[in-house]
Amino acid sequence: MRDFKKGIAQLYIFSLLNILLVFVVAISYAQHIDGLDDFGAILYFLITTFSHFVLIGLLPFFISIFIYFLTKSKKITFVFYSILAVLLLIILKIDSQIFDQFRYHLSPIVLELLFGKRANDIFQFSYGDIFYFGAIIFFILSIQFLFYYISKKAISKIKLFYFKYQIIAFSICFLLSHLMFAWADVNFYRPIVQFKNVYPLFYPLTAEKLMTNVGLVDKDFIAKNNKLNQNYSGNIIQYPLSIIESSPLEKTKNIILIVIDSWRYDCLTAEITPTLFEIAQQSQVFENHYSGSNMTTGGIFSLFYGIPATYYDSFTNYQKSPVLIDELLKQNYSMGIFSSSTLENPTFNKNVFCHIKNLRNFSDGNSPSERDCDITSDCLAFLKNRNKEKPFFSFLFYDAAHGFDYPDSFETPFKPSIKNVNYLDLNDDYNALPLKNRFKNSLNFIDHEIEKIIEALKDEGELENSLIVITGDHGQEFNDNKKGYWQHGGNFSKHQIKVPFLLFDPSLEAKKHSHLSLHYDVVPTIMKNYLGVKNDLNDYSTGKILFENSNRDWFVCGYNQKYAVIQKNKITTIYASGFFEVTDQNLKILNEEINFSIIEKALKETHKFYKTK
Repeated sequence: MRDFKKGIAQLYIFSLLNILLVFVVAISYAQHIDGLDDFGAILYFLITTFSHFVLIGLLPFFISIFIYFLTKSKKITFVFYSILAVLLLIILKIDSQIFDQFRYHLSPIVLELLFGKRANDIFQFSYGDIFYFGAIIFFILSIQFLFYYISKKAISKIKLFYFKYQIIAFSICFLLSHLMFAWADVNFYRPIVQFKNVYPLFYPLTAEKLMTNVGLVDKDFIAKNNKLNQNYSGNIIQYPLSIIESSPLEKTKNIILIVIDSWRYDCLTAEITPTLFEIAQQSQVFENHYSGSNMTTGGIFSLFYGIPATYYDSFTNYQKSPVLIDELLKQNYSMGIFSSSTLENPTFNKNVFCHIKNLRNFSDGNSPSERDCDITSDCLAFLKNRNKEKPFFSFLFYDAAHGFDYPDSFETPFKPSIKNVNYLDLNDDYNALPLKNRFKNSLNFIDHEIEKIIEALKDEGELENSLIVITGDHGQEFNDNKKGYWQHGGNFSKHQIKVPFLLFDPSLEAKKHSHLSLHYDVVPTIMKNYLGVKNDLNDYSTGKILFENSNRDWFVCGYNQKYAVIQKNKITTIYASGFFEVTDQNLKILNEEINFSIIEKALKETHKFYKTK
């Protein structure tokens, strides 16, 4: 029995040493905590950081004790514990890296994007990235031997570090952390509530009813804020609200939708994209255009459905096709869907394109640029071999800019440009110019590919009879706000959601539009103006006709996990937990109450196509 207790004691010391590594990783989360400018917030930071990460660090210890009781083998227990500790530290490190860049924790959705089918279409890791993580794994593995040696030596010389006092200190911090959060939750005190979204696996105590009963919060205030946390995923979809009725136009146009992944709003220039710049001189150019999301998932969804991507999961589960695609099929359009990245991740094959037979889900190629060449080639073949008696709809989704990629033989106009992108190097001190130049070079490559499509349309005599929409699914940030954000998916500032937008229609005189336009407006414009749909726009969209320049005071941007209500000088970000934060357009925190009148309108917009059970 004495040896058994000694083994538990040694295992505990071993765990304390690994908890030190947990705190090293935790530092990266702590840098995302804002508003530590009063004693209460600082106190909460200290006790919560201590208690939460100690608890996470002790998880392998508790499981290993159970193994020790079962096996009575110290050797098996320590091997088992080491494996668990290494896995915990690796997972925590990966989660911290993802959170640093995208402000998302590991979840089923993120894991699917990282490790799902053709995940390399979405995330490209350099050899430097792989070596870096390999070195971290090797270090964590190696240091376990050192920790085992230290724990073995320490157990014979010390009295288990005053175990009882440690338990008391941990318990006090743990209870204070959860009690303080319970108060902050019902009072929406941001300096404390924010921890729920920043720290991984943090599920703090909430006690709304108790706090209300003892008079610590206003009931009306709670009722208003609770509206932010409504969940409509269990409701039945009612989309469209009425059966779509249409009278196809006498002279139908081909419709071509070209989307460039991560196309930044300020990257439509004669130097970066000369072909597209030339097309812009003959097009309707919308200079103040925003995507429906800061990620591909919501960007493409909002473009094809004309509604917020907060509906994404429900529409995917029910495999609800967009009315745009259904109407195109109804009017006997030939369909050519060409996506460089897979249509199975995100699952556009189960929503946007679920009604299209023989869907082309994958492209050939070992890199984004190779797959971009593949979709150009396949689209050219489609244009040549299609049934010339029918109008056609074609969707091209170019991905090279998302991966900062172009062929090795491609002549790059922008220098200096980095040879390889090491995403793990992206931080506040990183020099963005070479990376941004590589991004511009990738856009220049895509421009060359699109030029081939335009020339083919001319050669086929179809350009004058075609509507061509060219835009991005979302933007791309290069730490523009100096808040540590890179690429996209992390915030809702203009750098991540504002995109170029061209509408080429030879029957319209070229014009530039400065009013606010959205991805939500594309479906109504095509349905009403080009497909002869008679329904009120509200039956199937939250958008309006692109050319309508009436004032828009706000719009919804994002999807299920996190969305925002965007106003001219304000961004109100709403998380799945119901927590919200208000910032200006440069992401500076605004210490002001949420505008409930606008939020109420936004909530109606995000569930108008649900039929409540």
